Amino acid sequence: MRVLLAPGQMRPEPAGVPLDAPGRGLDAARVAGALARGWARARPQDDVVELPLADGAPGSAHCLPAARILTREALQGHSPTGQIREVDLVRLSSAADPGVGGTTWYLDAARLTALPADPQQAAREAREGTTAGLGQVVAQALERPGPGEALVVGLSRSAVNDGGLGLMTSLGAGPGGLEAARARMRECSMGLALADPVSLGGVAGAGAGLEHLAGLSPQEAQDLDRVACARGARALSLAREAQGSERPLLPVVGGAQTRLSVTSWGTGAGGGAALALRALGAWARPGAVVISGLIGLEGAMADRDAVVTACGEAYDVVADSLAAVVGGAAASRALPAILVAGRSAVPRGELAAAGISAAYDVEQMAGPAGGQPGAHRDASWDAGTAQEIEARVEAIGARLARTWSR
Repeated sequence: MRVLLAPGQMRPEPAGVPLDAPGRGLDAARVAGALARGWARARPQDDVVELPLADGAPGSAHCLPAARILTREALQGHSPTGQIREVDLVRLSSAADPGVGGTTWYLDAARLTALPADPQQAAREAREGTTAGLGQVVAQALERPGPGEALVVGLSRSAVNDGGLGLMTSLGAGPGGLEAARARMRECSMGLALADPVSLGGVAGAGAGLEHLAGLSPQEAQDLDRVACARGARALSLAREAQGSERPLLPVVGGAQTRLSVTSWGTGAGGGAALALRALGAWARPGAVVISGLIGLEGAMADRDAVVTACGEAYDVVADSLAAVVGGAAASRALPAILVAGRSAVPRGELAAAGISAAYDVEQMAGPAGGQPGAHRDASWDAGTAQEIEARVEAIGARLARTWSR
């Protein structure tokens, strides 16, 4: 049997936002490796190919195939509260998906504003944080692409929530100001791979999530949301001045045009950084769609008999999420797609509608010490060390092989 392992990262996800913290869960490459070892243990004769996937969340640069990476460098910028952090900028050979562009640079900007595991630090970032550091690394990254090359910036939801004004101010501080930054974005076809399509404002916007992400009271979260939306409106005004237009029209998914506002799709990623960058002319698409195109997911399915993907916690299958992208691509080829989740509560009907044939819950099927499937214990799927989590995922891989291999 020929199997494609195309998992995403498996990390705890408070309020649906993965934690990028040492010792918390597994990155996509380690998930793929654990599943592959388990599968090989049960069915060593099968042909198993690993293709770790990413969706623009922190660490996505590490999921890109090494064979496609031409160069890699670390850019430095300030975190939302002022610490120096490094983010990866990689240059990839021509993309498998012509719609993404030819030679493409990928900036793992989401790593600069990753959601802190400590709720107190998250609350501090919500109250005091700025996206100015994102502006620093974006400005550096804009200097790299040559003629005909593209720059893709990965962004996800975070605790910082300044409406993108810090990023806009930071970009405008360079030579030529915002006009020069906007012109450079157009030259290199800059786009955003958004791990979270949340808007900046609105009843389900980034500010509304601060109550859960940062442990804030509903009143304080609402107050911070108002401030962020006001700053986002200011960022839009600065962009209009640089663009010379009162009504900037921005390309969104599928090339459609829309009036940009603080409640527009995908403007809340990176604390509003996505709003600011889109206002300056960057295109925006769901991260799983962009990155699956960059690494050639559909081509990798061409000679496979089944596909396995994975995520940390699944309570629904959101359109254009990693699971939905894998399930849709598999369904178009009449392939079974299997979802492995640390914790899953998705109804079968919803799975089937997304092209997912079956889902396996690590928390229910493998004990915290990596016991045999079915040995449920009263513990979270991500309890213990990374090695213990890998053992549980490996046990699931063996179970999948015994169930699905033919």
